[in-house]
Amino acid sequence: MQIRSPIPEEHRDAAALLWWQSFGTGLRRRTPPEIRPAHGIAAIDRQGTLAGVMGLRDDQGGFLVARPSIIGLLYRPAPPTSDLVVDGIVSARPRQGAGRAMMTEGLDRARAAGRPGLRVEVQASNRTAIAFYASLGFVEIARGGYGWPWTGPVMVMRRAA
Repeated sequence: MQIRSPIPEEHRDAAALLWWQSFGTGLRRRTPPEIRPAHGIAAIDRQGTLAGVMGLRDDQGGFLVARPSIIGLLYRPAPPTSDLVVDGIVSARPRQGAGRAMMTEGLDRARAAGRPGLRVEVQASNRTAIAFYASLGFVEIARGGYGWPWTGPVMVMRRAA
């Protein structure tokens, strides 16, 4: 498996659509949303197809160039941080190593950028994701009503870079 960042041109549409299907708040899209390739990490399998995508957010913005305006008004950000923030991670075929490989690259990116850590914000009800992050050494640092109002409480987890 190859881990690539910025996301290669030939995988950008697939990466944007895969990310949107998981984090696009249920809004359907026929065309991929505009992304910042440098704010993303792609996992490419041996056949050359997209196996997963991870978005990153920092003080320059997130993976998406812009959120739809009504969505932007409803979104509640977590407290500011100097950490690099995971702006969503999704694997096309879970449990094949893509998620772990992308998170390793994310930690490397945080270190290279002089960020003290990598932070994730996950729905408190998403036990699978919480277990995944915990297996990588992330620990809970906060809970709150962040993100989309309809997703419920969010757990903020962090790992030092």
